[in-house]
Amino acid sequence: MKKILLVYLPFCTPASPPYSITNLYSFLKNNCQNQIDVLDLNLEFHKLKFPEYQKYYQSMNWDDYETKTKEYSKLTAKTYSENNKKVVNGEKPEFFEELLQKIMDKKPDIVAFSLVYSSQVFYAYSLIKELKQIITVVGGPAVNEILMKSATKALNSELELLDLLSKNKELSFNYSLDFSIYALDEYFTPMPVIPIKTSSTCYYKQCAFCTHFAKTQYYESPVDVIKNTIIASQQKLFFFIDDMLPSHRLLKIADAMKPLNVKWSCQLKPTIDFDYNTLKRLRESGLLSIFWGVESGSDRILNLMKKGTNTKDIENVLSDSHRAGIKNLLYIMFGFPTETKDEFLSTIEFMKKNEKNIDLVFPSIFGLQKGSIVYNDPEKFGLKKIIEEKRTVLEPKISFEIESGLTQKEAALLKKKYKKTINGLNKYPKSMAFFREHMLCLAEMNGSI
Repeated sequence: MKKILLVYLPFCTPASPPYSITNLYSFLKNNCQNQIDVLDLNLEFHKLKFPEYQKYYQSMNWDDYETKTKEYSKLTAKTYSENNKKVVNGEKPEFFEELLQKIMDKKPDIVAFSLVYSSQVFYAYSLIKELKQIITVVGGPAVNEILMKSATKALNSELELLDLLSKNKELSFNYSLDFSIYALDEYFTPMPVIPIKTSSTCYYKQCAFCTHFAKTQYYESPVDVIKNTIIASQQKLFFFIDDMLPSHRLLKIADAMKPLNVKWSCQLKPTIDFDYNTLKRLRESGLLSIFWGVESGSDRILNLMKKGTNTKDIENVLSDSHRAGIKNLLYIMFGFPTETKDEFLSTIEFMKKNEKNIDLVFPSIFGLQKGSIVYNDPEKFGLKKIIEEKRTVLEPKISFEIESGLTQKEAALLKKKYKKTINGLNKYPKSMAFFREHMLCLAEMNGSI
């Protein structure tokens, strides 16, 4: 019998237990007889490096939340950058020996690293080089060619990992997730927030800037399995991490959750099928806030993005959501290829016009992702040149030249110019973009948001 250790690596915000290795653990636990264990090294790093912030975020006293989180954000950005540079220069990152020892203490035969973010590649690279006597496996959306060459195996799915082990004759996919494997009270929140994913990938798969769905086949977890996961966790706060959910599917989930007396949040696309009656039913099931993929206040840009939305429908959805008692949190993307200054300003005016229905804005600047529709068909989106700059540990850095519209630098300068206007729309600390789970904690602490 092999001992397999599933590891989640620095660096990302330690606000909730990692979904990826929880799902993998639960799958393996239900489909093989091997000894399976998990280790959240991302949390362990942050506990070692930022114990005072862990104590602060676990407290109920957030009077200076904006100041404290801005400070924490700067410190973590500096820490991550410095440690990444160490790895690039052939040095060991901070707390390397301590985190390595946590792996060795488990005495694993196989160590499987789940890489969700590119920021986790650096620690993975350092640890794999050290673990020469142990089988190392890498998987996840952030795995690159360098890690594939460094690790013993690079796998595309849990089924491939299962092939390394002694598996059951009949596979089970209808299993609830087991979050009891974590010390939930150690995360940087005053109460646990459990991540839930209801499907394998995005059902829409058409947004021109996105690569999250990759080539993954779409399938939905049974509603009763989702409900059982929620019940088994014995927790009250849940964040649905699907990129988006269709309304008919979400209503089925909401109906199952309503008797459980829990609070939750999710990410959706503001399409007209999310009308008042639908949103009211969702609110009655415990939905408190929605992260809407609005992206732009220009219909031309929305069409170019292939969002499947328009500004009139978005306005109606935001209004209905607000009327239903749900908080609206908006993802906005500036600088999409060919976006003009006037279209940038259209988005600003769109937000100002709908200010009463907006609770928090998360603005970003478009970045070109390898494998996206824009990357694969650059001429259609006004890109005349794509530049790939080779890097030591990460995949090549991608930049581009455009035929018309705002450059990334120009969009960033405009975003900075209108920073006060954008921040003026926020009814909650803008730094909650850094800790999205804190919106749910705030709701629980105050009775309602």
